[in-house]
Amino acid sequence: MPLYLYYRPSFNRSLERLGYEQKKIVGLILESLTVYYSSGCDLYEAQKISPRFFYKQLRKPYHEAGVEGTIRVIIRREDEKCIAMLVGNHNQVKQFLANV
Repeated sequence: MPLYLYYRPSFNRSLERLGYEQKKIVGLILESLTVYYSSGCDLYEAQKISPRFFYKQLRKPYHEAGVEGTIRVIIRREDEKCIAMLVGNHNQVKQFLANV
């Protein structure tokens, strides 16, 4: 079953606050996520795009993806839908999880 990536307005708002270099990193994360989902969640395929790509479950239904330690994308998985909720650093992710 293919997975589809959607974006919440909260994701777009958090993206607007980032600088140019950080937005490039988010682009790399999203590209790696697209490959990850289209390959049937094959981490090896996504790491061909970015060798440091990671994807892990935080707590159901939230997951975290990134290519380095500073910028992360929070995803909520619902069946075949993957919804990008937030982009931010470790502290912003921690704050987001505390408020949901």
